[in-house]
Amino acid sequence: MYRAVFSSGNSDDKYFRGNELLFTVKTKQPFIGSKSRCSIFKNDKLIFSFSETVFTRLFWNLNILTQNLDKKVFIEKVKRKYVLVVDGRKIFLKFTNNPFTKRLSEIYLDGNLIGEINKKYDKSGTNFLFDFYENSELEYYVLILFTMYSVGIAGGD
Repeated sequence: MYRAVFSSGNSDDKYFRGNELLFTVKTKQPFIGSKSRCSIFKNDKLIFSFSETVFTRLFWNLNILTQNLDKKVFIEKVKRKYVLVVDGRKIFLKFTNNPFTKRLSEIYLDGNLIGEINKKYDKSGTNFLFDFYENSELEYYVLILFTMYSVGIAGGD
């Protein structure tokens, strides 16, 4: 089981496979409404960074700044959403519109439903549980895409 833990009051989000720490995300946002810069570290080594600019719900822009992943990735903007492309395969997250459900999102690979993301609160903060229905060998990259969507999600939201 993959999971992300967003701790209240801590700017570092942690991503796990079981109990193994996969990577840590550090976000810098100089002031509200400005461009955020997110850096992903594995064992204190920078493996990926991106910037995000949000201006209300009407404008959202993502840019990959650096990447040192096993596979090269890029993002495509489809309407007002982003798709992560890895080895010619497209990963897409479809978020629910109901804030009262535990299910946060469905995970799609090349248009096929391959899993879901559920939200759970506990004393460590907010946990996002990634339930994959099958092994695609791209689960790690689903987590990377989720980091891009999760900028600004606070532990109490």
